[in-house]
Amino acid sequence: MLMKQWDTKLQEALDPTGLCNLIEKECQRDIRNSCHKIADYFSQESNKVTPEPVYELVQLLFVKLQDELDHLFLKENGIIFPAIKNGGPSYIIPPKIPENIHQTQQVMINLLLKLRQLLNNYVVQPGWCKEWKACVNELFFLERQIHQWIYIEQSLLYPSISSKTQPAE
Repeated sequence: MLMKQWDTKLQEALDPTGLCNLIEKECQRDIRNSCHKIADYFSQESNKVTPEPVYELVQLLFVKLQDELDHLFLKENGIIFPAIKNGGPSYIIPPKIPENIHQTQQVMINLLLKLRQLLNNYVVQPGWCKEWKACVNELFFLERQIHQWIYIEQSLLYPSISSKTQPAE
């Protein structure tokens, strides 16, 4: 059901401006909401179920991930997306921008992989309290949302506005 819903949204927003709007209004919003829920857990709950070093490392990695997301969202919303929207259909993005974004997103993917490893592939244990189970589930949901956002940008948005080399005649 979720993929069918996204397929419909992507079909409706296949031009670069529509994709920018979809990323801003859907992807970024959902990612920020998940980050807020997870941050609330870490600020309100104490560790009751995992070894202290693991818990602290999970918090540290999450804060780093959240920081990377916030900085990239600011760049996209403040500079990149307005340029795409104002540039019209013939807008070509400089090649360094997608490369820089890809590198930042790769850092995020690596952080997500480390979180996944520390949290045993997000497998919830029966002895965990319901709050920690909810936090781990939200981390899994956040990972899915980030991968979906990266896919939209790297497979649909940036290729559509990158310079295309002309074939030799």
